[in-house]
Amino acid sequence: MKKSNSSNQQPAAGNQKRVLMLLTNAFDPDPRVHLEARSLVENGHSVTILCWDRDYKLPPCEVIDGIKVERIYVKSTHGRGITQAFFLLLFWLKAYFQANSRKFDVVHCHDFDTLPLGYLLAKPKNAKLVYDAHESYVDMLENLPHFYKKVIYAAENFLLGRVDLLITVGEILRKALEERGAKHTCVVGNWKDPEKFKFPEEVLQAEKRNLKVLNGQLVISFISNLGKERQLPQLIKAVGNNPQFFLIIGGDGLHKDIAAEAAQHYSNIAYLGRVPPSKVPLYTAISDMVFYGFDSKNPNSKYSAPNKLFEALAAGKAVLTGDFGEIGQIVKSEKCGFIIRSFFETEIRNTLSEISLETLNLFQESALKACLKVYNSNNCSSILLDHYSSLIGADKV
Repeated sequence: MKKSNSSNQQPAAGNQKRVLMLLTNAFDPDPRVHLEARSLVENGHSVTILCWDRDYKLPPCEVIDGIKVERIYVKSTHGRGITQAFFLLLFWLKAYFQANSRKFDVVHCHDFDTLPLGYLLAKPKNAKLVYDAHESYVDMLENLPHFYKKVIYAAENFLLGRVDLLITVGEILRKALEERGAKHTCVVGNWKDPEKFKFPEEVLQAEKRNLKVLNGQLVISFISNLGKERQLPQLIKAVGNNPQFFLIIGGDGLHKDIAAEAAQHYSNIAYLGRVPPSKVPLYTAISDMVFYGFDSKNPNSKYSAPNKLFEALAAGKAVLTGDFGEIGQIVKSEKCGFIIRSFFETEIRNTLSEISLETLNLFQESALKACLKVYNSNNCSSILLDHYSSLIGADKV
């Protein structure tokens, strides 16, 4: 077990309000949670993140950008299915006893798997309850029996009417949750800081040479979880025999072996393995297009507003995706990418064959304009702070 990192500055005393965030990952750090917590700290609030470390890999306590992080150790793995409920309950019990004796003004719950715990902590203390829905939770649970999904859906409906603020990632999901009972709502998207996607030209060219990208090749990147729903095999088959393109794949998941084999077989495909979040902006910046595939039959597809979209916008890169969810709506309305009619190999290949440099450049320009106008991290912070101000009466600074 690592020792706590105490080199970062501690949260300042006398902050306006005390915020307790609940999270079921180990905050490594989680980009969305990090942005929100840092925005609150920079506006004078004291923020503590109480989170679940299933691997016992990170310090029990540390301070990151003025955010106090406390990790609770309950040994488990992701993807356990219904048996995960036992381990989640252990996390809830440990977190409840660790937090219940403290004073806080807001309990900010990230995803539904922390919301029941947050409700039990917030209501007896008259603290405000914030529900941050990163996705449609019940639609994510594909492998659970239908009865358990119905129970979770009913529990979420019960709590939606009792939260003081619902935050979510896109307009489609916000409207759906409002129809189920949420009242005070806002969208804080997974929007990015465009400054973090800027690199000197020599750095970009050096990375291209390192990957063995040939002059004139258009670079497509896809760095994500490589699950079966991501349509990766079809993309590989469509690109692997086409020397006009170079495909960068990064991430872990079910199809990682397919990615690794493709990189060995095709000279125009590179597989990076798991990519640290700090390196994602560089690989996005050397791309011409960012791919995002998803199974349109997945119930969550209709809400999809993924990080890949907003990384592409921040870097000024065209998006290559299907016509589903919020990503499809934004790509069409902002004219910032290519819509694939279906994720069959032939459809992807046909779409790529029709790409012109003129259209690609126009889409790239539109992508960056959309980011600077709306889809940027400064707007995320401003929206969050405005709604926190309405919620707890604290002024923005």
